Amino acid sequence: NGVIAGTPTTTGNFSLTVTVTDSQSPAKTASATISLVVAVPPLTITSSTLPAGTEGTTYSGTLQASGGTPAYTWSISGSLPSGLTLAATTGVISGTPSVTGTTSFTATVSDNGSPVQTKSLTVSITLSAAQPPPGPGTTWYIRADGGTNTQCTGKTNAAYPGSGTGQACAFNHPYQMLNYSGNWTSFAGGDTIQFADSASASHTYYMGEQNSGVGTDWHAQLGGICPAPNAGNSQGSQCILPAPPSGSSGQHTRILGQNAGNCHDSGHTHLVNPTILSGIDAAFVVLDTRGTDYVDISCIEITQPDTCTTVAGAGQCTDSKNYVRYGGLLLNYQTQQGPSNLTLQDVAIVGTAGSGILGSHLNKSSSDVFSATDVYVIGNGQAGWNGDGGGCNTSCETVGTMNISYATIDWNGCVAVLPYDMTKPDTQNKFNYCYGQESGGYGDGFVQIAAGNMTMNVDHSHFRWNTQDGFDSLHLSDDVKTSPAIHISTSWSEGNGGQTFKLGAGAASTAINNVSISNCRILSNASAFPLNPSGWALDSGDTCRAAGDQWAFQLNNGTAITLENNTSVGYGNTMYDIECAAQAPNCAANGATFIFRNNISKGYADPGNSNTLASGIYLGTGNVFANSGSAIDHNLWNTIATGCPESYLSAQEKIYTCGDPDLVGESNINAINPNISSSSPAINSGIAISGVTTDFNGKTRANPPAIGAMEP
Repeated sequence: NGVIAGTPTTTGNFSLTVTVTDSQSPAKTASATISLVVAVPPLTITSSTLPAGTEGTTYSGTLQASGGTPAYTWSISGSLPSGLTLAATTGVISGTPSVTGTTSFTATVSDNGSPVQTKSLTVSITLSAAQPPPGPGTTWYIRADGGTNTQCTGKTNAAYPGSGTGQACAFNHPYQMLNYSGNWTSFAGGDTIQFADSASASHTYYMGEQNSGVGTDWHAQLGGICPAPNAGNSQGSQCILPAPPSGSSGQHTRILGQNAGNCHDSGHTHLVNPTILSGIDAAFVVLDTRGTDYVDISCIEITQPDTCTTVAGAGQCTDSKNYVRYGGLLLNYQTQQGPSNLTLQDVAIVGTAGSGILGSHLNKSSSDVFSATDVYVIGNGQAGWNGDGGGCNTSCETVGTMNISYATIDWNGCVAVLPYDMTKPDTQNKFNYCYGQESGGYGDGFVQIAAGNMTMNVDHSHFRWNTQDGFDSLHLSDDVKTSPAIHISTSWSEGNGGQTFKLGAGAASTAINNVSISNCRILSNASAFPLNPSGWALDSGDTCRAAGDQWAFQLNNGTAITLENNTSVGYGNTMYDIECAAQAPNCAANGATFIFRNNISKGYADPGNSNTLASGIYLGTGNVFANSGSAIDHNLWNTIATGCPESYLSAQEKIYTCGDPDLVGESNINAINPNISSSSPAINSGIAISGVTTDFNGKTRANPPAIGAMEP
């Protein structure tokens, strides 16, 4: 029938002679030369949309193309959601996302033709917040227009109709679920407390006995724990909720705020309309989790009404003040058992007089997991996250795993001026009454002290403007009989009164893709924070404590610590202080190792110490870099007092870069932008490291990668 058909396997212009013969006798024939042009079909991206996903849940979506000349190569302009990566040869985007919201980016595909065809398309991925696992038990509803425990059953999400008893409606306060002695009535393991006010604005519940006209008089209903109104803080402090009943691995007990599941912004900077629990009358704590198992807390903000602190001095709380005396969220007290398998998601502790989160002794077994995601611990008068059980030493050690992601731990040791607006950057809010350890306070941002065979993973977190250290895990390795491990990545520490990062280790610890800015004197400079009230600035005794060392490390015998692709700038005595634990004074001679690669270290003149520059590495351990398994290479050094490289490490450090890293913003130590410019000598000067495939910003690492936390 004259049809030429099939699938061409090559391209080009083809000349062919065709002949046709008819059926006459004799047959007649005719011939002609014709051309057949086989062209490459245009390259097209056929996947205009990608599947939606859920934060914290494995994701996979595939970019697809047709036409052109396979095989295809894919690339991304912009950034994928944090936690996701692109396979260039297959177009598969996969991983476990750690953000919510819609992220748009440009996908580009190239074919294998000559010349190469390319095609680009803007696509997006929408990620929703993970919902806490449902419990099979009863859901108890709390809403401001609910009723008492005689008026309502608490099992229906409805307002109290205004009359009658035993109505199908919500309770008006969680205290309605307590008996006279302050114990839970019907709340059981696997149940849920669901605050059910409108998600369009936060609602506040006052936790404690009425004081100075604030809160509710609970004395008649809860006389076993709540005194008469205004009875004095020593009595009112016990008018608190008991620890929730434990759930199980398949039946979590839950305390959910009114906006749970949609409770933080896409940039992980603040909560969105959480339920607010405000401690009054010197409440001992606001939420207690001691001894619990499988409890989830989500979309809750803990605070207090008055701006005051428990530290003696200006701003100290009095009996007429409404405040939280000990800790906003209590994990354990002294040697008591803390929670096992506790999950904190979208929780803020802001402006309490004591510590924000207090206690340790977490988990009971190696399989237990403590999880905290989108936790904001800001402006608490003592420490921010104080992981010390209180006088435990090593008698109440944490075991299992701690996973902490997207924690913001700022301005602790000072008190947030209340009411505090979480939607504004910390530098735009007000803080007051700053005290450090030398002046009777505390002021650590995050500190975890007693640890057994525990692994702590921290990522995407910030530790800033705390009056003592930023991130302190140094003393996890105090007990040489245990083997804790700390892994911190893509985190930022800046402007703390003491050190930025402190890492201990029993077995192995790592710090990868972090930003460290040591500018401790900023906290004594009130003009740097003009919106703060008078009286806030940190005293000279606590400013730049521990000689302002930037990083501090504590090694045991056989310890391995790894620092890779970090950017560290600032001043102080020493940038990297490497010591042995007190119980392992000869750790370097007993097998400790240290890997130090792809790090930017840039010194600045110390304005409070005759403009001196910090030295690079101090080895109180002995030369751990001389040990087999240690390494120091592919680092960039700039304006370090001890030179580039340090002479006493010249036998070990053979590959290095000396010179200005050319950061995007580096002229002012108090306003650093640690990204590197396009002319930085750090670009492609590092060494590829297995497992380090993205940078601080989630951008794919080049091969070879840039030195420091960021690719250009």
